[in-house]
Amino acid sequence: MNPLVAIQKNYLTFSKRERIIADYILQNSPKINNMKITELAHETSTSCATITRFVKKIGCAGYSDMKVNIGRHLIKNVSKDNDNILNEVFSFYQTVIKNTQQMIDMNLIKQFVNLLKEQKHIIVIGSSSSGVSASTFGLRLMRMGLDAQSFIDPNWMKMRASISNGDDLFLAISNSGTTDCIVDTLTTAKENKAKIVSITSYMDNPVAQVSDLVFHVYNPRFANNEKFINSQFSNMYLVDILTSCLQEDSHFKNAMRTTRIAVNDI
Repeated sequence: MNPLVAIQKNYLTFSKRERIIADYILQNSPKINNMKITELAHETSTSCATITRFVKKIGCAGYSDMKVNIGRHLIKNVSKDNDNILNEVFSFYQTVIKNTQQMIDMNLIKQFVNLLKEQKHIIVIGSSSSGVSASTFGLRLMRMGLDAQSFIDPNWMKMRASISNGDDLFLAISNSGTTDCIVDTLTTAKENKAKIVSITSYMDNPVAQVSDLVFHVYNPRFANNEKFINSQFSNMYLVDILTSCLQEDSHFKNAMRTTRIAVNDI
């Protein structure tokens, strides 16, 4: 059990004080191993009792148990040189990729591939920066011969959901899982018997609650680097994995190759 993954997935269920503890642990996980519970309470302006309740809420027997398990799952990054922006960016991306890798379940990917083959129409949706990832994923699915389209405009995605049916698969990308237009679209699609797959950072959010399958990715907000936050990097890492898995099927692989040739011939 990785406490860091459990903390992020359950983040939205925490109280205000518990989120302060969660933020500190996620952003300073290497320090926790040498930190007493009283020190963590001081750093987060909370109490030992609050920390103890928090620890049990994420599935650990006690504070010491949480520290041991965090130590087992710490990611060894390259050394950070404040004068070398190359190392700093690499370290950030390394953290995002490795944490996302720990959250990916291959059994879910197999279920996703089977579901994708069963549904006639694929609708990929995302808002704001997640819309960029949605557009990219929709294009890739189309290039593999699937009847796929993507929507980033709230009204367009809602209109498409209003005429959806059991042949449709809606794939939503939403880090928070609380964006109103995404939630409204999926709720309507669900009422119309469409299948729902989501990519999100948290477990207990409105998007996850209406989904048939949920992929969790690392939220870069926990990387503790305010210089740059590429909120879509973990999403695109998962998209690359899903795309690669789909191309294990010769039909999808040949369709992708055909579209590549068509573009090169223009």
